[in-house]
Amino acid sequence: MAGLVGLGLCLALCCSIAAGSAVPARLWGSRSRCTGRLELLFAGTWGSVCAEGWDLAAARVLCRQLGCGRPRLVPVPCSPAAAGASPAVLQQVQCTGQEPALEHCILQPGHAPSCSTDRVAAVECEEPFQLRLVDGPGRCAGRLEVNRAGQWGTVCDDGWSRTNAVVVCRELGCGVVRTVSDLPRGRPRFGPGTGRIWLDDVRCQGQEGTLQDCAHRAWGHHDCTHQEDIGVVCQDA
Repeated sequence: MAGLVGLGLCLALCCSIAAGSAVPARLWGSRSRCTGRLELLFAGTWGSVCAEGWDLAAARVLCRQLGCGRPRLVPVPCSPAAAGASPAVLQQVQCTGQEPALEHCILQPGHAPSCSTDRVAAVECEEPFQLRLVDGPGRCAGRLEVNRAGQWGTVCDDGWSRTNAVVVCRELGCGVVRTVSDLPRGRPRFGPGTGRIWLDDVRCQGQEGTLQDCAHRAWGHHDCTHQEDIGVVCQDA
Protein backbone atom coordinates (compact mmCIF):
# COMPACT_ATOMS: atom_id res chain seq x y z
CA MET A 1 0.00 0.00 0.00
CA ALA A 2 2.81 2.43 0.88
CA GLY A 3 4.34 1.73 -2.52
CA LEU A 4 1.09 2.56 -4.28
CA VAL A 5 0.77 5.79 -2.28
CA GLY A 6 4.34 6.73 -3.18
CA LEU A 7 3.70 5.94 -6.85
CA GLY A 8 0.51 8.01 -6.83
CA LEU A 9 2.36 10.94 -5.27
CA CYS A 10 5.15 10.62 -7.82
CA LEU A 11 2.70 10.64 -10.72
CA ALA A 12 0.80 13.59 -9.28
CA LEU A 13 4.04 15.47 -8.72
CA CYS A 14 5.39 14.81 -12.19
CA CYS A 15 2.10 15.84 -13.79
CA SER A 16 2.03 19.02 -11.72
CA ILE A 17 5.54 19.99 -12.81
CA ALA A 18 4.93 19.09 -16.46
CA ALA A 19 1.82 21.26 -16.50
CA GLY A 20 3.81 24.16 -15.07
CA SER A 21 1.38 24.66 -12.20
CA ALA A 22 2.58 26.14 -8.95
CA VAL A 23 3.48 24.08 -5.90
CA PRO A 24 2.18 26.09 -2.92
CA ALA A 25 4.81 26.45 -0.19
CA ARG A 26 4.85 27.92 3.29
CA LEU A 27 7.09 28.25 6.33
CA TRP A 28 5.14 27.07 9.33
CA GLY A 29 5.51 26.99 13.10
CA SER A 30 6.60 30.56 13.92
CA ARG A 31 5.03 34.00 14.18
CA SER A 32 6.65 35.10 10.91
CA ARG A 33 5.68 33.84 7.47
CA CYS A 34 9.37 34.08 6.54
CA THR A 35 10.62 31.64 9.20
CA GLY A 36 9.76 28.07 10.09
CA ARG A 37 9.69 24.51 8.80
CA LEU A 38 9.03 24.07 5.11
CA GLU A 39 5.71 22.61 4.01
CA LEU A 40 4.38 22.02 0.47
CA LEU A 41 0.81 21.40 -0.62
CA PHE A 42 0.21 18.22 -2.63
CA ALA A 43 -3.21 16.67 -3.31
CA GLY A 44 -4.82 19.02 -0.81
CA THR A 45 -2.50 18.06 2.05
CA TRP A 46 0.41 20.01 3.54
CA GLY A 47 3.57 17.93 3.96
CA SER A 48 7.18 18.51 4.99
CA VAL A 49 10.41 18.18 3.04
CA CYS A 50 13.25 15.97 4.25
CA ALA A 51 16.28 17.98 5.40
CA GLU A 52 18.69 15.64 3.66
CA GLY A 53 19.77 17.37 0.47
CA TRP A 54 18.11 20.68 1.37
CA ASP A 55 20.71 23.42 0.98
CA LEU A 56 21.23 27.17 0.71
CA ALA A 57 20.47 27.21 -3.04
CA ALA A 58 17.05 25.69 -2.42
CA ALA A 59 16.48 28.09 0.47
CA ARG A 60 17.18 31.05 -1.85
CA VAL A 61 14.50 29.83 -4.24
CA LEU A 62 11.99 29.32 -1.45
CA CYS A 63 12.57 32.74 0.13
CA ARG A 64 12.17 34.36 -3.29
CA GLN A 65 8.98 32.40 -3.96
CA LEU A 66 7.48 33.52 -0.65
CA GLY A 67 8.32 37.18 -1.25
CA CYS A 68 10.74 37.22 1.66
CA GLY A 69 14.33 38.43 1.78
CA ARG A 70 17.49 36.39 1.44
CA PRO A 71 17.88 33.22 3.53
CA ARG A 72 19.63 33.98 6.83
CA LEU A 73 19.76 30.50 8.29
CA VAL A 74 18.96 26.91 7.38
CA PRO A 75 18.43 25.25 10.78
CA VAL A 76 19.98 21.81 11.25
CA PRO A 77 17.75 18.73 11.44
CA CYS A 78 16.28 17.98 14.87
CA SER A 79 16.22 21.70 15.67
CA PRO A 80 13.21 23.26 17.45
CA ALA A 81 12.09 24.58 14.07
CA ALA A 82 11.23 21.00 13.08
CA ALA A 83 8.95 20.40 16.07
CA GLY A 84 5.44 19.28 15.21
CA ALA A 85 6.25 18.63 11.56
CA SER A 86 3.88 16.84 9.21
CA PRO A 87 5.03 13.70 7.33
CA ALA A 88 7.47 14.32 4.47
CA VAL A 89 6.14 14.47 0.91
CA LEU A 90 9.53 15.22 -0.67
CA GLN A 91 12.72 13.29 -0.03
CA GLN A 92 15.02 15.75 -1.79
CA VAL A 93 15.00 19.14 -3.56
CA GLN A 94 17.79 20.09 -5.96
CA CYS A 95 17.99 23.74 -7.06
CA THR A 96 20.66 25.89 -8.67
CA GLY A 97 19.39 28.90 -6.73
CA GLN A 98 18.25 30.82 -9.82
CA GLU A 99 14.82 29.23 -10.21
CA PRO A 100 11.79 31.49 -9.62
CA ALA A 101 9.99 28.82 -7.55
CA LEU A 102 10.50 25.32 -6.18
CA GLU A 103 8.47 23.61 -8.91
CA HIS A 104 11.28 24.51 -11.34
CA CYS A 105 13.79 22.54 -9.25
CA ILE A 106 14.31 18.77 -9.33
CA LEU A 107 11.88 17.33 -6.79
CA GLN A 108 12.27 13.77 -5.56
CA PRO A 109 9.09 12.41 -3.90
CA GLY A 110 9.31 10.64 -0.56
CA HIS A 111 7.00 9.38 2.13
CA ALA A 112 6.86 9.30 5.92
CA PRO A 113 8.73 6.03 6.66
CA SER A 114 11.86 7.23 4.86
CA CYS A 115 12.19 10.57 6.72
CA SER A 116 11.30 11.03 10.37
CA THR A 117 9.40 14.16 11.34
CA ASP A 118 12.31 15.47 13.42
CA ARG A 119 14.55 15.64 10.34
CA VAL A 120 12.62 17.96 8.05
CA ALA A 121 13.77 21.14 6.31
CA ALA A 122 13.40 24.51 8.02
CA VAL A 123 14.41 27.97 6.79
CA GLU A 124 14.81 31.45 8.21
CA CYS A 125 14.48 34.13 5.51
CA GLU A 126 15.00 37.82 6.04
CA GLU A 127 11.84 39.85 6.37
CA PRO A 128 10.83 41.55 3.08
CA PHE A 129 12.76 44.73 2.30
CA GLN A 130 10.61 47.86 2.47
CA LEU A 131 11.20 51.57 2.15
CA ARG A 132 9.13 54.67 2.82
CA LEU A 133 9.32 58.47 2.87
CA VAL A 134 8.13 60.02 6.13
CA ASP A 135 7.55 63.45 7.73
CA GLY A 136 6.97 65.04 4.33
CA PRO A 137 3.85 66.41 2.61
CA GLY A 138 2.84 62.98 1.30
CA ARG A 139 4.01 59.42 0.70
CA CYS A 140 6.24 60.52 -2.19
CA ALA A 141 8.34 63.07 -0.30
CA GLY A 142 10.07 62.83 3.04
CA ARG A 143 12.91 61.35 5.01
CA LEU A 144 13.98 58.04 3.53
CA GLU A 145 13.58 55.05 5.84
CA VAL A 146 14.16 51.37 5.13
CA ASN A 147 12.95 48.26 6.93
CA ARG A 148 15.62 45.72 7.75
CA ALA A 149 14.78 42.57 9.73
CA GLY A 150 11.49 44.11 10.84
CA GLN A 151 13.08 47.35 12.12
CA TRP A 152 12.76 50.74 10.43
CA GLY A 153 15.87 52.91 10.16
CA THR A 154 17.33 55.78 8.14
CA VAL A 155 19.83 56.27 5.30
CA CYS A 156 22.91 58.48 5.56
CA ASP A 157 23.53 61.13 2.89
CA ASP A 158 27.20 60.15 2.35
CA GLY A 159 27.65 59.36 -1.32
CA TRP A 160 23.99 60.04 -2.07
CA SER A 161 23.17 60.99 -5.65
CA ARG A 162 20.24 61.82 -7.89
CA THR A 163 20.61 58.35 -9.38
CA ASN A 164 19.95 56.85 -5.96
CA ALA A 165 16.80 58.95 -5.65
CA VAL A 166 15.64 57.78 -9.08
CA VAL A 167 15.71 54.18 -7.83
CA VAL A 168 13.77 55.15 -4.67
CA CYS A 169 11.05 57.04 -6.56
CA ARG A 170 10.65 54.20 -9.05
CA GLU A 171 10.47 51.55 -6.31
CA LEU A 172 7.77 53.54 -4.50
CA GLY A 173 5.78 54.10 -7.70
CA CYS A 174 6.18 57.86 -7.27
CA GLY A 175 7.33 58.85 -10.75
CA VAL A 176 10.67 60.51 -11.38
CA VAL A 177 12.81 62.31 -8.83
CA ARG A 178 12.25 66.05 -8.53
CA THR A 179 15.21 68.41 -8.69
CA VAL A 180 15.52 70.42 -5.49
CA SER A 181 18.04 73.16 -6.20
CA ASP A 182 17.15 75.62 -3.43
CA LEU A 183 18.30 73.35 -0.59
CA PRO A 184 21.89 72.81 0.63
CA ARG A 185 23.75 70.61 -1.84
CA GLY A 186 20.41 69.93 -3.54
CA ARG A 187 19.41 67.53 -0.77
CA PRO A 188 15.98 67.84 0.82
CA ARG A 189 15.76 67.62 4.61
CA PHE A 190 12.82 66.40 6.67
CA GLY A 191 14.37 66.34 10.11
CA PRO A 192 16.41 63.67 11.88
CA GLY A 193 15.05 60.18 12.32
CA THR A 194 15.46 57.83 15.26
CA GLY A 195 16.69 54.29 15.79
CA ARG A 196 19.15 52.56 13.50
CA ILE A 197 21.01 54.17 10.60
CA TRP A 198 20.78 51.21 8.26
CA LEU A 199 22.56 52.37 5.11
CA ASP A 200 25.58 54.52 4.29
CA ASP A 201 27.57 55.22 1.10
CA VAL A 202 24.73 54.01 -1.14
CA ARG A 203 25.68 54.05 -4.82
CA CYS A 204 23.15 53.00 -7.45
CA GLN A 205 23.69 52.56 -11.17
CA GLY A 206 20.10 53.55 -11.90
CA GLN A 207 18.83 50.25 -13.29
CA GLU A 208 18.25 48.52 -9.95
CA GLY A 209 14.69 47.47 -9.20
CA THR A 210 15.16 48.06 -5.49
CA LEU A 211 17.44 50.17 -3.32
CA GLN A 212 18.75 47.10 -1.50
CA ASP A 213 20.43 45.96 -4.75
CA CYS A 214 22.56 49.12 -4.91
CA ALA A 215 26.13 49.06 -3.59
CA HIS A 216 26.40 50.15 0.05
CA ARG A 217 28.26 49.50 3.25
CA ALA A 218 27.29 46.49 5.33
CA TRP A 219 23.87 46.93 6.88
CA GLY A 220 24.09 49.04 10.04
CA HIS A 221 27.71 50.12 9.45
CA HIS A 222 28.17 53.89 9.05
CA ASP A 223 30.00 56.99 10.30
CA CYS A 224 26.94 59.26 10.40
CA THR A 225 24.49 60.87 12.80
CA HIS A 226 20.78 61.39 12.30
CA GLN A 227 21.55 64.97 11.23
CA GLU A 228 22.71 63.40 7.96
CA ASP A 229 19.53 61.43 7.26
CA ILE A 230 18.71 61.78 3.59
CA GLY A 231 15.34 62.91 2.23
CA VAL A 232 13.85 62.35 -1.21
CA VAL A 233 11.25 64.33 -3.17
CA CYS A 234 9.63 62.59 -6.13
CA GLN A 235 7.63 64.18 -8.96
CA ASP A 236 4.32 62.77 -7.68
CA ALA A 237 4.77 64.31 -4.21
